[in-house]
Amino acid sequence: MPASDFRDYSNALNQASLLAQRDLSEAWEHLADKPPAVIRNALIEIMYGLVVKYGQMASVAAAEYYETERTAARSDDFNVELADSVPFEQVEASVRYACGHLDWEDTGGDKPKPDTDLFGREIR
Repeated sequence: MPASDFRDYSNALNQASLLAQRDLSEAWEHLADKPPAVIRNALIEIMYGLVVKYGQMASVAAAEYYETERTAARSDDFNVELADSVPFEQVEASVRYACGHLDWEDTGGDKPKPDTDLFGREIR
């Protein structure tokens, strides 16, 4: 197995991750001053879209890498089946759990508290 094959696969996963982080960061910039319920509900939709879009990119990269490795090993003919995306309900539950840090009462429900964990910097 050439190291370049694994490097290409790793780069594809890193690229999908960076693009997802970029899109989430852009979305967050538009949401940061909204009420917690609006943020949470928007993030449920946004996160599901990111999971589907970039999960598919990662799935295709993994399938291509696997097929390349099987061909290099001169294995029998085999077709990779891509996995289904994560169900919406799972993404929704994760976002609802993650939004538990939002300040629902101290600000009258108007804005979230500054959060340094999400992107490694304070968001206002």
